[in-house]
Amino acid sequence: MLDNSNFTLPEERNLELEQLLKQYATVYTYPAKKIFSEPGDILNGIYYIVEGRTRHYMSDENGTEKLLYVLSAGWFFGETPNFLHGVTGLYSKTEVKSVLYKIPLARCQNLMDTSKIFRDSILKNCSKKLLIMRYEIENLAFHSCKDRLKRLFCSTADTSSLLEGQWYGLKAHYTQYEISTIVGGARITVNKLINELCAEGFIRILNRNAQVNAKLYEEFISKEFQQRS
Repeated sequence: MLDNSNFTLPEERNLELEQLLKQYATVYTYPAKKIFSEPGDILNGIYYIVEGRTRHYMSDENGTEKLLYVLSAGWFFGETPNFLHGVTGLYSKTEVKSVLYKIPLARCQNLMDTSKIFRDSILKNCSKKLLIMRYEIENLAFHSCKDRLKRLFCSTADTSSLLEGQWYGLKAHYTQYEISTIVGGARITVNKLINELCAEGFIRILNRNAQVNAKLYEEFISKEFQQRS
């Protein structure tokens, strides 16, 4: 599995941490596709995802979006504007029905001083986001749009089972517009490259969902590993 995906895999559930957070948190349940935070908002607390999946992105005056990451259960977000005492610069939106804990900032600051499990979780969370952003910069600076597209498909491939003996389904399904915001390419370019990948047998589209060729997936992952060795 590539570790530089915008789609971050679920963290291992930490029941001790969740029990700690539950004591102080306000619980929010949001439906799918709900924008619950916008640039300029003062969050006054850090969020923890209990269930579901959220996307966090920027947008310019023309409505062009750039996705930073998608977070699943077990992740924190909102820690940067809170600890820097600023406003958020991102849109935050649920992808599916989601349950979130919101821990007040004052309580978070106290837990940073008194709770090792909370402090370690926040530091790990921030470090992994920095790693994601580092890979994103590398991806945009050194790789073609086609390679970025391959990376996206491979990073979300569900390798736990084979379909028809040679295809991996995807853990997440994106529209072409969403794909273009992730890989940083125009929609017309992304559409052309998806058609090329289909013609090359790297992916196939079945019932509007993409699947990755298992053999070509392994070849691509092996090449990526060699380049990083």
